[in-house]
Amino acid sequence: MTAADLEPLHRYTSDEYHRLIEAGGFDEGARVELIDGLLVEMSPKSREHELAVERLLDWLADRDRSRFRLRAAAPLSLADGTEPEPDVAVVAAGVADPYHPAGAELVVEVAVSSQRRDLLVKALRYAAAHVPVYLVVDLDARRVIEHTDPRDGVYRSVGEVEQLDARLPGVAVLPAADVFAAAFA
Repeated sequence: MTAADLEPLHRYTSDEYHRLIEAGGFDEGARVELIDGLLVEMSPKSREHELAVERLLDWLADRDRSRFRLRAAAPLSLADGTEPEPDVAVVAAGVADPYHPAGAELVVEVAVSSQRRDLLVKALRYAAAHVPVYLVVDLDARRVIEHTDPRDGVYRSVGEVEQLDARLPGVAVLPAADVFAAAFA
């Protein structure tokens, strides 16, 4: 039995979470995100993680800037109580913005020690928010898991791919090997 079994957890609403942030409730270096009302500690960023993210941002630079914004390590307001901070997101211009953009056309998570959360928990949240393409770049296993076709809160198509496809006008596919070469250069 754990403390969680004895005492109910407090789940934060998005409003409560933002009031806590605005009141200075976190240390400046705190790395947390709100998932299903719970504050979840984010994994530390390694050199390999940062190099992979940098390569992904370069890849997406050719998007149609009049239609899509590129965000890095910035929150999305997917539902009340769920505000993940994906490593990379491409957001359509004009998307609802309650605190942060309420959706994205593409989300990429670079996993070093967060594979379980990224593949199991976050995939469901992104599917529920109808994110068309969700990619998990698993640096440890040197693989990319692509999630597409979100319906009824789950991705109908999930599988390992050799190329990252943003499915955005003007953005070519990116060989997964290029991301791993950049990360481990």
